[in-house]
Amino acid sequence: MAGRLLAFAAVLLLGALLFRRFEPDKDLSLVEATYYTFSLVFAEPPEAFPRAPVLRVMFFVMPVLGLTVIFESIVELALLLRDRRRFERSWCLMMASSMSNHIILCGVGRLGFRIFRLLRRLGEPVAVIERDAANPFIEQVRREGSPLLVGDARLEHMLVEANLASARSVIVATNDDLANLEIALDARRLKPGIRLVVRMFDQNLADKIRDGFNIQTAMSQSAMSAPAFAMSALDAAIVSSTVVGDELVVMRRWRVEPRGPFDGRTVGQVMSAHGCAIAELRRGGDSPRLFPPPDTALAVGDDVLVQGRMESIRALAGVS
Repeated sequence: MAGRLLAFAAVLLLGALLFRRFEPDKDLSLVEATYYTFSLVFAEPPEAFPRAPVLRVMFFVMPVLGLTVIFESIVELALLLRDRRRFERSWCLMMASSMSNHIILCGVGRLGFRIFRLLRRLGEPVAVIERDAANPFIEQVRREGSPLLVGDARLEHMLVEANLASARSVIVATNDDLANLEIALDARRLKPGIRLVVRMFDQNLADKIRDGFNIQTAMSQSAMSAPAFAMSALDAAIVSSTVVGDELVVMRRWRVEPRGPFDGRTVGQVMSAHGCAIAELRRGGDSPRLFPPPDTALAVGDDVLVQGRMESIRALAGVS
């Protein structure tokens, strides 16, 4: 399509030069002569039939030539819209090239697809690169409407085609540590300031990569999931956990009991007294409230989701 647009521009320029060459008495500017040609393309002669033989030929040829270029472009675009799968690569390249401040996701396995769904839920634009054309998740990526480029992200041109130059960050989430590192280094070389998030199975390697290659985030799936497994075994009320620095931060469901640590206190008082935040409040049949205001008073029977350091949560639960 870009070639046809260039051809159409060349037709307009050629016609403008001919008008200026064979009608010097009208002293047409280049803009005026181009407008004359543009009008002629749509079979609307801008003036009476000229005397110059070259212009007479152009009056017959130009509408046919110009409209042919336009109609072919329209037909090609219509085919792209009607049959995206047939022209999927061209379609996705066009979509990716128009994106800016987007996120490039390399690899849509189980982890990658979860990342993709979360980013789309947040309304973030995502361009996806996946090596395996038989990956069961790519059909769902297609239905979501995000550009999907099938190929090996270790090939530099794949990152270029995903419009790395305009991207905000790159998430590398394939199942191969070495491939992830290679992709990350290629992205950093092609765009030095790009933010990189890299999946690693070996946490020791992840730590070294983060420090040695100035990659903002490098993490292993085992390091992310280990706290969740451990905390679920300790307390069934803990719904999630993560490690922030060297601190274990957990979220635990709690029922406000008479004379308990939350009875009669406000959300702000709980934070001040125990260093824990109330992330969610459920009261009776009301809809749950995320992050209730600090002056919200807690009452017996309320269900709350409390977030804090593991030591603080254990202290509140009376565990020594």
